[in-house]
Amino acid sequence: MERGIYFDGWYRDEHCFHPSLPMRRMQMVEDLKDYEATILVWSALGGGSLSLPYLEEEAFGEVPSRLRVYGYMNDQEFIRECGKHGIKVFGVVFEVQGWEFPAEISEDETRLLGLNMMRGQGKKDWYGLREFSQDKYPKLFPKTFRDYFPDGLINSDGEQVTDLWEECAARKMDGTPVHAAWVEVVGHEQICYQMCRNNPVWRAYLKKIIDIQIDAGVHGVHLDECELPITAIGYGGCFCKDCMKQFTAYLIDRQALGNLPPALQNMDLNTFHYGEYLKGLGAEFPGKASETPFFTEYFQFQMKVMTGYFKELTDYIRSYGRSKGRDVLVSGNFFHVMHQYMPLQPEVDIIATEMRNTLYRQAYWYRYANGFAGGKPMTVVENPYGGIVPELLENLKAGRMAEQFQLMLLEATTFGCNLSVPYGGWMGNTIRDAFYAPKEPTMAVQKFLKAKEHLISHDSGAEIVVNYSYPSYYYRENDAAENDPNQATMLSPTMNKDVVMPFWDIIKGLSKQHVPFDVLISSDGALFSDAFTLAKLRPYKCLVLPDNNKMTPDQLRTVLDYLDAGGKVVVYGRLADEMGDADLAARILTHDGTVRCDPAEKLYGFVTSIRDVLPDRKFQIEVEGHPDIGLHPHRLGGGETAVHLVNYQFNRDQDRVIPVERAVFRMRTDRSVTDVIVHTLGEKRLHADWSYEDGYLTVSIPSMPLYALIECKSEG
Repeated sequence: MERGIYFDGWYRDEHCFHPSLPMRRMQMVEDLKDYEATILVWSALGGGSLSLPYLEEEAFGEVPSRLRVYGYMNDQEFIRECGKHGIKVFGVVFEVQGWEFPAEISEDETRLLGLNMMRGQGKKDWYGLREFSQDKYPKLFPKTFRDYFPDGLINSDGEQVTDLWEECAARKMDGTPVHAAWVEVVGHEQICYQMCRNNPVWRAYLKKIIDIQIDAGVHGVHLDECELPITAIGYGGCFCKDCMKQFTAYLIDRQALGNLPPALQNMDLNTFHYGEYLKGLGAEFPGKASETPFFTEYFQFQMKVMTGYFKELTDYIRSYGRSKGRDVLVSGNFFHVMHQYMPLQPEVDIIATEMRNTLYRQAYWYRYANGFAGGKPMTVVENPYGGIVPELLENLKAGRMAEQFQLMLLEATTFGCNLSVPYGGWMGNTIRDAFYAPKEPTMAVQKFLKAKEHLISHDSGAEIVVNYSYPSYYYRENDAAENDPNQATMLSPTMNKDVVMPFWDIIKGLSKQHVPFDVLISSDGALFSDAFTLAKLRPYKCLVLPDNNKMTPDQLRTVLDYLDAGGKVVVYGRLADEMGDADLAARILTHDGTVRCDPAEKLYGFVTSIRDVLPDRKFQIEVEGHPDIGLHPHRLGGGETAVHLVNYQFNRDQDRVIPVERAVFRMRTDRSVTDVIVHTLGEKRLHADWSYEDGYLTVSIPSMPLYALIECKSEG
């Protein structure tokens, strides 16, 4: 499992100014070594969305002697230093951001005297994508626009691009550009438009950013905001010329197949323009998804082209890396790892993602994220919006809540994920500060995780797998979000509670009862491939299908094969009644191995139904009483098991985690246990009583600290 660092490196007590990150120093590398880092995300070379020569200065620029005294380096040198210690540095491509900054320029136009933060020097103007693409100030940097694009850039209308910023901006229905409001620092003049990757000009520009990053030696390229222009939907876009052209072509292709709603199927689409159509109706966009005309078709279109253009860039990264004699890794910011990102997952090597809301405890979300990753390395970063991060930052700065922070890191590990350590992490566009972890407590966790990495696994060995059906849930997720510019999901307090999404209710319920489970994602059979196969299902004793109203015939056949092989299936609500083979669904529902639960039984009854199909009618792990703990098994490479436990009893008044007086669990195992070793943070000695009998291990911890790792030794 990776030990990730959220390495923006922004300054304490200053705003986090995108897209450029502060210069790196040798002391940073020393800190990364102390944190036992293996991977840095959001960590280098972000300035391409300002201009390419600015990015080259970040990468290769001469460092003044005055800064060398304090160990400052350009980004190429920083990447090289990290590489010496096995730390992978990912360049960040801010795909959706297109910047213009206020600038102060010398009278002879050869020097930038100010950028973003003004001092009243020289002449005031702007510098960013517009000025770069127009070669307005050709003497500011060693290279000009024509050095990168000798023949210029041609848009989809066959025209020479004269303003890259305006050309590639995402657009609202009225034609105005969509802003990337979450990164425009409040109170500053800077302007950031959302860019549209459906525009071939922007993709050509992004490839030049990738070239420079790989030339600078990055170990990987991180494509931030990788779902664009879906990003723009919550802000009223995108209705740019390329989105409208491509959406019309998409509809015409589907019309020829007879695969459109009647209103579109019978329409002359040759002159159809979605934005003009909505304006003619007086419709809002996005409004409520279920009430916006043809929103489903529009969203499906954007999902399809988004997936294709993302793959175009990931293929380009790997190809250009190989042309330079290196294998360059690919990552993407999959934000809340929801349905928008499912088709993109197969294209990346490492998943670096943000939580929609960062909370003090969220075991069920980590289990979902682990299932989304599908065995690929993942590191999760915190999000300053809508969660606990601003409060936590203030407490950590005041010397409080260090154990709460340790608990957050260890909860992620317990439930199969890596929570990255913030090193100057982003604090949004209003808070004038950056998020740094308390060093000594963080080092204690990181060094422990490295020492015990042989006892940490992506594989849980859980007996239960819960299916997240993409076709059954993606539209519900959109509908639940309604018109929320902050991309609400099931984690958002603004979501529509009337939208029924049993998947989330079920995994929350299982987590509350300390029940180990995995999540397996299934596709619609068209947009992306999934791992919903008999080989994947065979290790589980129970498959949970939570109101899967849409399943493909292949998926239904796989469920039948699983049942015929002795597996148990618990169905909540509907099964393939809106999409799928009715005969196959009926055979599943009437199979001896299937239990069907009516939603009227409520969640508790449903969880009980799952328990009843398991051996001895017991969950794999059952906890005695109701201690405020979380626990989860990790299946290790040799087939043995380690059980990770976290103690949630953080007391704010005492500023520490209060030990649980007695934590007892019983676990079913498929091999006998010959010894139990308890590991704790700092390797403090901890006694646990244990016994093994008739296939069950019972462990009792008299006084459980913040965290305990139970290593179960087995015969052979």
